[in-house]
Amino acid sequence: MTDKKKIVFIYVSVAVVSIVILGMSLLLAGLKKEKRRDGPPATGIGKEVVDEMAVLEADIELEREDGSQVMLSDLNDKVWLAVQFYAACPMCAERNAKHLLEIYKEFKGESDFLVACFSVDPEDDTPEKLADVRDRLGADRENWWFLKTEREKLWKFMTEQMFFTTILERLEPAEIASKGRWAHDLGIQVYRGNTLVHKWDEGLPVDQLRGEIREALYEIKREK
Repeated sequence: MTDKKKIVFIYVSVAVVSIVILGMSLLLAGLKKEKRRDGPPATGIGKEVVDEMAVLEADIELEREDGSQVMLSDLNDKVWLAVQFYAACPMCAERNAKHLLEIYKEFKGESDFLVACFSVDPEDDTPEKLADVRDRLGADRENWWFLKTEREKLWKFMTEQMFFTTILERLEPAEIASKGRWAHDLGIQVYRGNTLVHKWDEGLPVDQLRGEIREALYEIKREK
């Protein structure tokens, strides 16, 4: 083989090897890209810490057990608990005496704390009946409100704005006798101003509710 042929052979060999190396590099890069594409997506990256469940978009005028008119927005500087109830409900009586009253006694000394009970049976719950419930619980009228307004208006507000579950009428006499006429949400909602920050339901640890109230009180004091 002449020197010229040797030089040509060397250049051709280098070119072939280079092409092979480049081809393998491209192939490996493509496989790596496909592997990334087929793998599970990244989660939790840049995720915000969510400390609120909902914000009240509207306001509503309500009548208290003492006959005075208030707006729900009057509570925008408070940490307040929202519960559905009606005076003749045996399940409300059990919940209020067992859990709500216990929580109330713990936090009633806080100037920024209030309980708001919304009557789901406003036609039957006269101001006198509501005031009687308040007195039997030993609640202070300044920080435990019993509220009512026209039924359909309030039901709509509580389901669409406050996200309570739908209220249903019981029809079986035995069930009405044991549970009351109206089947409604027995949960306790915690609001910081107009912001829903926690929903407690029967069966959950009460200490969890206490912790959320303490945190909400800390936040609202810090904001003032």
